[in-house]
Parts: sequence; structure tokens; C-alpha cells
Amino acid sequence: MKSTSTIAKVASMALCAVVIVASGCRGGKSARWFYQSPPPHMMLGTQSDEIWMKQEVNAEASDFVLYQHEFEIGGARLNMGGEDHLKQIAGRLLEGHDFPVIVERSMTTERENTEYHYPVHPNPELDMQRREVIVRLLTAMSVPEVELRVVVSPALAPGFKATEAEGDYINGLSGQGSGNGFGSFGGFGGFGGFGF
Repeated sequence: MKSTSTIAKVASMALCAVVIVASGCRGGKSARWFYQSPPPHMMLGTQSDEIWMKQEVNAEASDFVLYQHEFEIGGARLNMGGEDHLKQIAGRLLEGHDFPVIVERSMTTERENTEYHYPVHPNPELDMQRREVIVRLLTAMSVPEVELRVVVSPALAPGFKATEAEGDYINGLSGQGSGNGFGSFGGFGGFGGFGF
């Protein structure tokens, strides 16, 4: 019995194989009807280009921020760096850029009713005075719709903490951050990051 059932199983498997091979040879043309070729390959960078463009636009908006350090300490008047920056902003606005001009909110005021009198408090009155100065200066430079464009707000990108700034400054001097400076290998490396 066992040998007959084994022979029957082998015979049925062989018959199935013959049928599959025969139908595959005949039905090759009909199988092409169901085959879909894969889509063409996307160009290199196609998916990431949109991300880079968004980052570029966001970074460009940061160019229109007048930071606290561009004003005289505790005052509404721009220092020399602030004046130069405001002229660049006015030129770009006149070229057609459509970003808001942000006056960074001041956080350098002392309060007498605090325990340690640290200059870390906001001063909304000073912020509004600075805004008015910027509005007047941009109006004098013929920038349209200035009153609607200038706002007081925190900066778009957070600043460095003291420890972060110190570390970046030291890395920049030693060339460890970019590999382009002197001292790439522990103090006295060569140009372009190659130690000699």
C-alpha cells in the first residue's frame, strides 16, 4: 500500500510540474499583460531638494532679525553693526523680499525687586521704543508698509549658551570643527586638515 501511494504522489507531482511548465511556455505572452514595469528612477536629490529649500527659506527669514546686541545697551539706538544690518535689510525689502522685520525682544533689564538683580528680565517699553526707531528708519529709506512689517518677537533661532559659544570659539580656532584650519591634529596640523 505504501509503495502504491508513494508512486501515486510522485506521479501526481510530476504531472503538475509538466502542466505548469507547459502552461508557462504557452502563456508567456499573456503573462506580459499583467507585468508592470517599475517606475523610472528619480533623479539624485529629488526627494531631499524640497527639504533643503525649506531650510534655506527659514534661514533667509533669520536675516531680517535685528538682535539685542545690535542696539546700544539699555537704549533704543542702533550701534554701527545694527545700522549696517538695517541698511542690508532695507535693500533686500526694496528688492522684493517679503519677510517680517523682527526686533528681538530684550532680555537684559535689571529688576530691583529680585534677589540678585541680574539683567535677565524683559523690558516691553524698551522693545516698543526700538520698534518705533526701526519703523522710522525704514520709512526714511522708502520701504513700503513698514508699520505692518516690523514686529517685536523672540529671535527665530535660539542663541548660544555661554558654554556652547566658548566651545565653538575654541573649536573654530583649532580647526576641529571644519578640518580647514591650523592645528587639525592636536595643535600643529597642516593646511586643509592634513597633519605633517
